[in-house]
Amino acid sequence: MPDYWVKLTEREEDEIQHHHYLVTAKSDVEARRLALRFVERFFDDDDNPEQIDSGFSFYNRAIDVQISDIKETTRERFKDFLLKLHTIG
Repeated sequence: MPDYWVKLTEREEDEIQHHHYLVTAKSDVEARRLALRFVERFFDDDDNPEQIDSGFSFYNRAIDVQISDIKETTRERFKDFLLKLHTIG
């Protein structure tokens, strides 16, 4: 099964954060479905997230988490990206 790179965008007021995950799925449609289920549980202590376009809103719409991109990749490319992202210098 192919691997998919999932990029999530988290918005809280003016602050934006990006999160990157790797999903193994049969297709991009299945990868999106699995990622959406993950986003629904992004904050464990919010028992009632509201579904929005490509994601969920938490804490009475104070924080939105959306799938901003899904693309097929390899584990090696994903690891290389993470290494570059978390390397200083």
